Amino acid sequence: MRTLRMLAVAVIVVGAVCIGASGTASAGANEGIRNYEVEIEIERSGDLLITETIDYDFGDFAINRHGIFRSIPFRYNYEPKENTDRIYEIDVVSVEGSEGTPDQYEESETTKRIYVAGEGEDRGYLELKIGDPNTTVEGEHTYEIVYRVKGAMNAFEDHDELYWNAIGDEWPLIIDRAAVTIDAPGEITAVRCFQGSYGSNAECEGQSTDGSSATFAHSDLFPYNAMTVVIGLPKGVVAKPQLILEERWTLGKAFEVNETTGGIFAALLLAGVGGYVLAFQRFGRDRRFKGGAVDQAFGTSEGADEVTPLFDEPDETPVEFVPPDDLRPGQVGTLVDFHANPLDVTATIVDLAVRKYLVIEEVETESKWLKNDWKLTRLKKSDDDLKDYEKSLLDGLFQGRDDGDVELSELKYKFANRMRKVQAALDKDAKDQGWFVKDPSSACVSVGCLGMLVELVGIAATGLLAAFTNLGLLGIPIIILGLVIMFSGVWAPARSAKGSAVLRRVHGFRRFIEESEKPRAEFAEKKNLFSEYLPYAIVFGAVDKWARTFEALSGEPPDTSYWYHSTTPFHYATFASSMNGFTTTTAGNLTSSPPSTSGSSGFSGGGGFSGGGGGGGGGGSW
Repeated sequence: MRTLRMLAVAVIVVGAVCIGASGTASAGANEGIRNYEVEIEIERSGDLLITETIDYDFGDFAINRHGIFRSIPFRYNYEPKENTDRIYEIDVVSVEGSEGTPDQYEESETTKRIYVAGEGEDRGYLELKIGDPNTTVEGEHTYEIVYRVKGAMNAFEDHDELYWNAIGDEWPLIIDRAAVTIDAPGEITAVRCFQGSYGSNAECEGQSTDGSSATFAHSDLFPYNAMTVVIGLPKGVVAKPQLILEERWTLGKAFEVNETTGGIFAALLLAGVGGYVLAFQRFGRDRRFKGGAVDQAFGTSEGADEVTPLFDEPDETPVEFVPPDDLRPGQVGTLVDFHANPLDVTATIVDLAVRKYLVIEEVETESKWLKNDWKLTRLKKSDDDLKDYEKSLLDGLFQGRDDGDVELSELKYKFANRMRKVQAALDKDAKDQGWFVKDPSSACVSVGCLGMLVELVGIAATGLLAAFTNLGLLGIPIIILGLVIMFSGVWAPARSAKGSAVLRRVHGFRRFIEESEKPRAEFAEKKNLFSEYLPYAIVFGAVDKWARTFEALSGEPPDTSYWYHSTTPFHYATFASSMNGFTTTTAGNLTSSPPSTSGSSGFSGGGGFSGGGGGGGGGGSW
């Protein structure tokens, strides 16, 4: 294995040297970095004082080499906000070389097109060109670069964090030994270290903490590999982190506002949006059966439809004491929202537990960031009593689990694909029920595409007007109209008369859940419906109301032990809080995909990786 490893290293080194030699034939044999040490001092202001010590070997036969250059990124694309860059303000304090090493330097800024995960972005770099153009060097030389960075710390709700590429992934040479030391003004509560190419979550060889100090080390860092460190600090140790953000550009005077442009703007906006609202009223509203409240809820002999007026005020819905047509909670939520959302799936999990397909157990954790977790234990396999989406959900939760147990935290970043399949199956179930005039997804897509087309026309018109005139404002109403059309796609699906009828009855059942009148509550208590109707309360967002209704009766607590195991004795308020926590955590975990943005945290379930923080860059010789 050692022989193979050394051979691989040799191949990479030779390849890197060849690549460097393609631009100039002056690279020395065995050129590389023997030792790369980075010391980071975090000041109470949140600024970083960074000292890089680079032992650079130019090789034994270097020709026309004068020194090294160091490229330090200071401008990144800030993905959470469009047309915005995150800035790291860098001030060079000093550059020194070992004895006999020319250490004069030139400082400049440049922009490079960098491709990250297949997408290009323009990054700003501070370039340090160190050396004397009249003096050549060979063999080993040491360079010490000291600089200060502002705007590097990241703030989160429960901690502050430094997520930093201590050694960037743009060095074309192998680094024999890399070491990073971080000193903070307070206790370091958590650390992580990643190494490898961009996106790698491979851990560094060594890491340790001692109070307010942390050290990291790795050997044989291959070309174009980074070493990324993450440390967490309690809130208040450093000044509240403030990101430095800059808008990339503005059209300014091209959008001049005066009486003429303002009047035309208002006229175009009213005409466009008003005309679309009238068209939407005609074609995008729910149908309903003709007649009174009973006809609208149960249909008519003729089965005739009519369009619901835009500002229709329906009659009060009578209370229903049971779910209409024995609908499951997920079906109810899908009918109400036009599509299956994560809450509908979460309510389905609780419903499966109540129906004795699984048990939900609340468990305590030792994690600083996660107070509670929940374990799901399968009691029986899918059967014919389950609908297709329920089978897909139940089988997916326990896929590959021979012991039939799984914790919600284990499903984070792993269940998202199955979650989409479950939601698709639930949407198909609603479509098969005949509740919608047109498939909601296709209706949303159609309206969304129309909105996008109008949006593109508006953008093109605005761009042309802004580029050649001061009438850029007049293109904005078209953009707004496009946005209105796009966002109205959420309401584009229209229910059929049958769907509206069932929805009316669902609203009646919702009144039973939400309105805590004593006779209705006593009926629910006698029928022991607390657990059975709880999943519907989750869909309606009425868990607290449902719990308070039963608590007010002062009767015997309902039996939830056969499907939910809590860490505390049963109390209605505590149970409702646990259910709300379970639904929120479940919806988040089952839909989570691994984050990959530059502003993400380096902790929490695999969110960090090599090359994912600030800093970094690379360099070489010249």
